[in-house]
Amino acid sequence: MSNPFRLPMAPRAIRNLFSKPATRRYPYEIRPRFDGARGTIKFDVDTCNYCTLCAKRCPAAAITVSREDRTWAIEHLTCIGCNVCVEVCAKKSLAMSTEAKHVHTHAEVGPQGQRPGHEEWHGADPAIAAAAAKAAAELSIDAPSS
Repeated sequence: MSNPFRLPMAPRAIRNLFSKPATRRYPYEIRPRFDGARGTIKFDVDTCNYCTLCAKRCPAAAITVSREDRTWAIEHLTCIGCNVCVEVCAKKSLAMSTEAKHVHTHAEVGPQGQRPGHEEWHGADPAIAAAAAKAAAELSIDAPSS
């Protein structure tokens, strides 16, 4: 007959009581990034021509592009960080950053109606941008040099 007071897990339980936890407290302690890690999508609104290639190729459907309204939006909570959109962008308006993503602990709508993880950019209308550039050029010509 075996010993009824034998506790095979007792040494391990005592060791775990006095050691560090095996896991991190994730939202508060973020693991440092390693080389080659994928990060967040960075968008340059000035170089984009709103061709919608990135939105068409995104496997997670996280990117929304409107050519008429000249808007580009991404849902970071939906994005899987696969880098496909960066590879297909002909104008190199998209880049993959290695910065840590902001951790969304609550899926609440903000005071202005913004959703967590949603970023949106609005490009200038080409006619308005051309008129502004023309006006700036005229002002620089007419301005007296001192």
